[in-house]
Amino acid sequence: MDVHPPHGPIRSWKDFTLHLLTITIGLLIALALEAAVQSLHHRHMVADARVNLLREIAENHTLYAENLRSLQTNLVQLEQDIDQLRDLRASKTPEHFELQWSFGWDSYSDSAWKSARDSGALGYMRPEIIKKYSEVYGQQTFVNEAGVGILFDQGKAGAPLLVMKDRKDSKELSPGDIQALLLSAAELDGRVKQLLLFMAVLEEDYTAALQHL
Repeated sequence: MDVHPPHGPIRSWKDFTLHLLTITIGLLIALALEAAVQSLHHRHMVADARVNLLREIAENHTLYAENLRSLQTNLVQLEQDIDQLRDLRASKTPEHFELQWSFGWDSYSDSAWKSARDSGALGYMRPEIIKKYSEVYGQQTFVNEAGVGILFDQGKAGAPLLVMKDRKDSKELSPGDIQALLLSAAELDGRVKQLLLFMAVLEEDYTAALQHL
């Protein structure tokens, strides 16, 4: 911002006051214009961030439905496995013996949230809006870590089931095998059910965000 000297000499207090007043008004106008430009920039930044956040939440909500269907299928398989293994432990031969186990998990995205945070856009949003977005992404991270945890641990927890997958002859199993399989299936069953509870909260958060943010 440039401040230019008067074009002519200052001959009186009146000239000095007029010149000072001119400079002051000019500075105030310049500051007001700069503040207006900054405010407009911040509003655009916030608007773009909110569009990106809502788009990402909508995409994650769609992915959520796919993960939910997969988990529900996995849970049915586990419960069928457990029923068959309990029959075997009780010396009952299942009519159709077949152990099945599979687990897939698609992680949710948080790139729009990180971008809004790192660009400073969050700092110009209202506190109650920031709180709601933070709750959504906080629960999403919690759910995602639980799902990825099962995916990574299934090599250990689901190993006995994976070894027996597609084997049709229950006579291949010793009592020790049956107990190991039951423990494996019970652990996975508990973790999947717990994950479903976490996901129910996330579903509420997604729905509220898409309706009200």
